[in-house]
Amino acid sequence: MSTSKNAFGRRSLLRKGAAAAGLGLLADLEAYPQNVNRDSSPSDLKITDMRIAVLRGPGGQGGEGRMGGRGAGRAPLPPATPGAGAASGGTIIVRIDTNQGISGYGQTIGDGPQPNYVLMHKARLLGENPCNVDKIFRKIKMHGGYNRQGSGVNAIENALWDLAGKAYAVPIYQMLGGKFRDKVRMYSEGDPRSNSIADIAADYRERVASGFTMLKMDLPVAPILRGKRGTMFAPEGYDGDQRGEGLENFYQGLELSDKGCELVADYVASVKQAMGDAADVPMGHDHFGHLTAKSCIKLANALERVTPSTLEDMVPWFRVEEWKLITDSVRVSTLTGEDAYLVESLEPLCQARAVDYIHPDHLVIGGCLELKKTADMAAKYSVGMMVHSNATPIGYAAGAHAIAACQNFLAMEWHQPQPAWHKEITDAGDLVVKGYIPVPTGPGLGIKVNEEAMRPLCRQGEFFTDPTTYWDSQVGGEKAYT
Repeated sequence: MSTSKNAFGRRSLLRKGAAAAGLGLLADLEAYPQNVNRDSSPSDLKITDMRIAVLRGPGGQGGEGRMGGRGAGRAPLPPATPGAGAASGGTIIVRIDTNQGISGYGQTIGDGPQPNYVLMHKARLLGENPCNVDKIFRKIKMHGGYNRQGSGVNAIENALWDLAGKAYAVPIYQMLGGKFRDKVRMYSEGDPRSNSIADIAADYRERVASGFTMLKMDLPVAPILRGKRGTMFAPEGYDGDQRGEGLENFYQGLELSDKGCELVADYVASVKQAMGDAADVPMGHDHFGHLTAKSCIKLANALERVTPSTLEDMVPWFRVEEWKLITDSVRVSTLTGEDAYLVESLEPLCQARAVDYIHPDHLVIGGCLELKKTADMAAKYSVGMMVHSNATPIGYAAGAHAIAACQNFLAMEWHQPQPAWHKEITDAGDLVVKGYIPVPTGPGLGIKVNEEAMRPLCRQGEFFTDPTTYWDSQVGGEKAYT
């Protein structure tokens, strides 16, 4: 959505000047504007609108889960409220428009943020120059929050960088200080939708054959141990299922016996044995369930014989002392932080060396610049960084730019299988090539968004053509203190 209305006839003007100076100068003057972005006058850019598209998978159903259309077969949701943008969550793509016809795109994390997490900021954006990314971010960041709430601010920040890059004709990573790498290493989390060890192992063998050099396997201990006597202990009525549970680990009282820990390690060993040579690729584990810190330590020690590369989110990311206890008690690397918002939220963990790696989500932490700040902060304390992700190509492109500008980085998460429509909504094609995302080099995000491919994924009232006028004047308190 760009225009060349601001060219002001420069080519004609330069021809006349060249003629006056002599024909020998004409070629140089003609070549000069070919390398200048005439589509925008960055200092005069103003934000005029913000729209969203809420992607719900084919048929406009709700409940996509992990971006895979798991809501298929459910009844269609009712239309959204006119002018409000949307009523409930999905995968939200943000478009910010300007007075010069240039638009920027961003996205929330891909599993259920509410549209108001994005739209509540609209009144604070209107009239601002989108190139002042840090200024606008500081204006809105107090209204974000950890977990999915932070992804609204994040989506806006990414869209602002996309706009600024298009205005100045440079990729996002260049505005963040340049890049340390040309491609971003990905680790692949399996989702074979089968409990068969043979199926799980075959799925991982395919990923390794396609070029991935790091893997992750979810390891929910309760389903593995359920029905096996003397393996886990919990309060009466609680079977270890963490779904729908908002309580933290220490409230649950879920404990594992030594026998239970060894059986979990046996399960991993059986998968790796079935993987053959592919088992040599580093594999981390996640989603253990709400275990106590002591049971986390016992489990980590039992798993050591199956050589996990990392153990993720064993306890909540903000429990620094518990993480310190676990990390100091085991010989397997630890990481956490996918729900953290803003760099300062992860500094206590790094300062205490309570984990070996931080694991922010690039669509939750606060944006491209905030991810770079977070990486630099962690490096100060000799803590590494991996990056959590659950995104469409729009979000992955933003993450690739930010990570390219971070020196302290190991790998980024890639969810599979990706739904077919992911390839249709941008021109990025196969985003991951042999286990890596090549960093886009075009202006802004460096990819083109296909809005029309998104239209059938949205329900009535939740597409870019639907106004969000309700939010034009919705503001609240702006002070962090009184």
